[in-house]
Amino acid sequence: MNLRLALFKVMWVVPLAVAGWTAVALAQSSAPAPPPALDPAADKILAKMCQTLGAADAFSFHADVMFDQVLPGAVKVQYGGAMDYAVQRPGELAILYRSDLGGKDLWYSNGSLTLFDPKYGMYATIAVPSTIDAVLDQVAEQQGLTMPLSDLVYSNPCARPKKIAVYSGYLGVNPVGGVPCDHLALSSSKDDFQIWIDHSGKPLPRKIVINHRSEPGSPEYIAILSGWKFPKEIAASRFRPQLPKDAKQIAFMKAEEAKP
Repeated sequence: MNLRLALFKVMWVVPLAVAGWTAVALAQSSAPAPPPALDPAADKILAKMCQTLGAADAFSFHADVMFDQVLPGAVKVQYGGAMDYAVQRPGELAILYRSDLGGKDLWYSNGSLTLFDPKYGMYATIAVPSTIDAVLDQVAEQQGLTMPLSDLVYSNPCARPKKIAVYSGYLGVNPVGGVPCDHLALSSSKDDFQIWIDHSGKPLPRKIVINHRSEPGSPEYIAILSGWKFPKEIAASRFRPQLPKDAKQIAFMKAEEAKP
């Protein structure tokens, strides 16, 4: 494998964003009106979750993830991993990710973003905007890099996902790890989503399932979220790159370079 390509492709290649949490109305026609695509109860719960996350100046959480890959011959296999997120608004973010297929560390602070691959001992640093929202948009557009679960850390977590969803439904209260949660189902034109949100405590996401039904083999992504913390401030050291002395620096790729 091209080692430079490995830094930017290995194991961010999972379902990369939680999309489609709030639904948009379907276009009307002269035909009889179809059943409502929007569930007001589901939209209300989603809105509270997004308000809670968007209003937080600082938070952190852990996610245990499982994801499918469809191999040649339509053989579907599942891998696992874990992520730790730390967010300090408006302009600090840290992501530590390890999985069966590799890992990545990302640190963003003071207008600088560093991405490190511990397997290959390589890192790249790039100047970026001063807010988390702008950084996530820039690296997705210019570097083709989108972090798993990144919609959760936008200042308005529901703003982007709602543009692509066409259905929302409320499935009742079901537990995740012993915590009663409101269980919601959602769909976009390409994917199906489920999200479990804490029913009695803070309205925080506890589990997310994404089914990519438009892709061969319909691979799934599952994230179990835990360890939510909302401190007044997170130590600045959390957002500073922790690189080994022998790490090798390379240049960031452009999105077109990272394409197969």
